[in-house]
Amino acid sequence: MPQLNHNASQYDSLGYCVFREVLDADAVAAMQQDLGQVLQAMPARMMVYKDGEHVEADGRPEFLVEPHTKEGGEPWLELCRHPRVLDAVEAILGPDLILIMSHLIVKRPSDGLPVAWHQDNTYWHSVQGTDVCTVWLAIDDADVGNGCMNVIPCTQANHPDLEKISTGGEDLLGTTVAVSQLQAGQAVPIELKAGDLSIHDSFIIHGSEANQSGRRRAGFTMRYANAGTVAVDMDEHWVDVFRVRGNPHAAERYTDLRPGKPSTYR
Repeated sequence: MPQLNHNASQYDSLGYCVFREVLDADAVAAMQQDLGQVLQAMPARMMVYKDGEHVEADGRPEFLVEPHTKEGGEPWLELCRHPRVLDAVEAILGPDLILIMSHLIVKRPSDGLPVAWHQDNTYWHSVQGTDVCTVWLAIDDADVGNGCMNVIPCTQANHPDLEKISTGGEDLLGTTVAVSQLQAGQAVPIELKAGDLSIHDSFIIHGSEANQSGRRRAGFTMRYANAGTVAVDMDEHWVDVFRVRGNPHAAERYTDLRPGKPSTYR
C-alpha cells in the first residue's frame, strides 16, 4: 500500500496531507455522541443535490449537509473553529481562513453509498479562487474495509476543471469525472483513525467505495479557503461564510466567528 503523505510542505505537489491524532479520545467520544443525536433526528425525506440538480430523496446519513448551521449545530461549529483543526489548515492555506461549508458523510454498515471519482470545486460555483481545501475529520476509524476516501495524488496540478459525467448509478453524487486506468492505479487510500484528519485540494480527484463491512464509517468534512485570495459570491452561496482565523481586510464582509467570538450567530 502506498505510503501516505504527512508532510505539509509536500501538499502543493501531492494535493493532500494527513494529520494524526488531532483530536483526543474525549473529543472523539463527544463527536460520536453528537453524531448519534443528529442521526436520531434525521428526516425521512431530504432535498439533495444529485446529478446536477436538487431532488427529493429518502433520508440517508450521507446527505447531512451544513450541520454547523443547523439548529443544535453548535458542536459542529466548534469543531470547525477548533484550534488544532485550524492549525492544520493554516499549515496548508496560511493564517487567514474562512469556513465556507461543511458536510457529515456517514456510511452505514453494509449500506454506505460509494462516491464516484470527482473534484470538489466543480460543485461550488459561488467560490472564486483556488486556495480552497477540504478537511476530512474521522469520527470513526476509516479504512479500505469500510470505504475510506481514496485520492489520486497530483491530479490537482494546474487546477483542471474536469467535465462532470452522469453515473446513472446508486452513488452519492450522481456524477463522476473521467479517470484513466493509469490514474486509478495511482490512487492512495486515506486510512484514518478516529481523531485523525486529512486535507485535500479542491481540484484533486478523489472518491470512495461502498461500505460493505459491518462497521460504520463516519467523517465530518469542513471546507476552508484563504480569505485573502478567495472570494465567495454571497448572492449565490447557500450558507453563511465565517471568518475563523486571521485578520484579512477582504474577509470583513463575512460573519466573524474567530475563536473567542460567541458560537451562536443566529
